[in-house]
Parts: sequence; C-alpha cells; structure tokens
Amino acid sequence: MMTIIPEICGGERHETRLEEHKEKIKSKDITMFSYEGRGFSIYAKKEDGKVFINATGGGNTNKRDGSYFIVKYETEDDSIFKKLQEVIDKYQETKGNGICTHVDGLPEGIGDTLNVLYSSEEKIYKTSNQFPTVSDEASSEFYEIFHEFVKKDGYDFNSEGSNVKLFDDADEEYVQGTWKGKHFGDEIEVTFDGKYVTIKIDGKITDKKEEYIIKEGFIRKNKLKEGTNGTSRFDYEEFEGVQYFAKKNWFTMVGYFYKEASSSCDLMNFNKEKPTNETNEAIR
Repeated sequence: MMTIIPEICGGERHETRLEEHKEKIKSKDITMFSYEGRGFSIYAKKEDGKVFINATGGGNTNKRDGSYFIVKYETEDDSIFKKLQEVIDKYQETKGNGICTHVDGLPEGIGDTLNVLYSSEEKIYKTSNQFPTVSDEASSEFYEIFHEFVKKDGYDFNSEGSNVKLFDDADEEYVQGTWKGKHFGDEIEVTFDGKYVTIKIDGKITDKKEEYIIKEGFIRKNKLKEGTNGTSRFDYEEFEGVQYFAKKNWFTMVGYFYKEASSSCDLMNFNKEKPTNETNEAIR
C-alpha cells in the first residue's frame, strides 16, 4: 500500500512534542490499539476479559460499490495484540513517539494517527495531517491483521461483511403519504402513493403520478437517461418540480433543485410514527 503525498501548500505549521512519550517502550502488553489513516480506521481494546473491535473504511459512503464497511463486535480472543506489537517492533514504529504535527488549511486524508496504550501505562501517540507518521508497510500489515482477525469471526472488510447498518435509506414504506415544505417561498407538496409520486408547486401539479425508483438512497424518476444502464442513481431522469429526494430522518426528506441553481429544502411528514428500532449507527 504505497502512499502518494500530493504537493499542497498549507498554512502555519504547528508541532508539539509530548515529553512523557518515549521512543523506548519496555512493555509488550498492548491494552488499546488505534490507527486512523490511509482511508481506514482500526481500533481494538481489551477490558475485563473481552476485546472490543471497531473497523471502518472502504471510501465514499455515497458510492454504493460494496467497498464501504463498518465492523463492530466483542470477542474473548486477544491474540490480535501480539501480532500488532510484532509489527510495531518490526518497523520501529515508536520512532517519533509524542510528535504531533498540524498544518493549517490542509485537506483531510493526508496524514494519520497512531495511538497505543500498554498495561505499564506507557503510550505511543504520534499524529500529523501533513504526512503519514506510520510506514506504508506497517499500515498495510496493521490493516491485514485486523482484516484476517474479523474474517475468522464471520465478518469482512466490505459492505456485505459489515455487521452495522451502513445506510439509512428511504424505502417504499418510508416515503408513503404527503410531504410538505417551502423553497424560497414556494409551497412544495409531494405525495407518494404506492410506486407513484405527484409533485405540486404552489398548488400547481408539475409531476402527476410519476413512477419513482430509489437508487443509492436517492428517489428519482423511474426512467433511464439515454445511453445509461441503471447502475447509478445518476442514470435516472429527474422530476420536473423537485428534481429528486433523499431521506434525512424518520419524518423529514430533502428535496433537491438543480434547474437554475443548486439548492434544497426540507419536506416534512408529521403523520409518520417514529420507528422503535431507529439507530444512530446508520450513515449516509
């Protein structure tokens, strides 16, 4: 896994050294390991005889290509920590321990953060948003250790292998009924009836009983654009009054307008009952 660092000009550079964090760590008994960078986040902590695993990655959450993942679970197997320590020793990842670098104005995703706690209360902590602090080889091995660990427990680093709800998408049951809102003073009324939707702007019908489709979380007209094959939400035509919709929460949808300028408005349906199994784990 080779990291390519783009040439980006940032603002003021801030560097802090945590003096209590030494490059020589005597303990080998990791109690908590966390690494975030290179498009993924991995975390393991052992406490009271159990190990909590949390891993996230796979890129853009709006691109439903199956690569996005979240895995969270508990296990009694603590063998992962010995393997992680072997990588730390192999690549001497205690070098630079305690150095924290931040450059103002840089975009996210360039640097990384390594955070490790030991039973001796010794710590590894190094972070930078300017460049990776952990070697490519070590970060790749950290990733693979977690990947192999979760696979033996029946999970995987892809959407299918996740055990957390990834996307809080609208479905046909959710959209049913009438949704109302305002867009720059215009009264918007959107009524879903079965597989069809009618849109009114200030009482005037702009779309009458148009069939809709829900693709990648977005509600669009169920008509393909010329030359497309339906693999993406962008392959489908837009409605006339409000171009398309997406779920915001259990009683609010967002309507998107893209004719003259890009804008949006909230549409609410106060007759909807709050689901009993609603969770904050879902991520659009």
